[in-house]
Amino acid sequence: MPGKRARRHFSQLSEFERDLIIGMKTVGWSTRRVAGQVDRSECAVRNCWEQWTREDTQARKTGSGATRKTTRREDRRIVRQALVDPTVTRSTIRTDVGVAIVPQTISRHLSEANLKSKHPFRLLPLTPEHRQLRLQWCQARSM
Repeated sequence: MPGKRARRHFSQLSEFERDLIIGMKTVGWSTRRVAGQVDRSECAVRNCWEQWTREDTQARKTGSGATRKTTRREDRRIVRQALVDPTVTRSTIRTDVGVAIVPQTISRHLSEANLKSKHPFRLLPLTPEHRQLRLQWCQARSM
C-alpha cells in the first residue's frame, strides 16, 4: 500500500519505546495512533499497554528460550579446535567435544567468535612455474 511505512518486524521494543508507548496511552492516544508514531504494530503497543495496566511495570520478562547444550568451557573448546586446525569439520569437532549438538550449533559458536567457514580447494592452486608450463603447452597446441 502506498504511503505506508514498512514496519520493523521481530525486534524487541526498547525501553525508550516502551516508555513512549505508556506515555502516549496515558495521555489518551489511541492504539493505532501510538503504533503509527513509534512505527510498531498495534499488537505490540496493545501488549505493552496491557502489561503496564496489569502488572504496573513495563520491564521485559526474561526469555524462556531453549536450555544450552554446551557449557562455556565446551564453547571455548569448539573455537580453539577451529583455530588450531582450520580444516577440521563440524562432525569432527562434535565428536571431540563429546556433547550431542547439531552442526548448526557449532557453526553459530564459530560465527560468534568471528571465524568464517573455510571451504576446501576444489583444485590445487597453481604455482607460477605450473602456470608458465601450462601456457606453453596451450600455445604449442593452439594451431
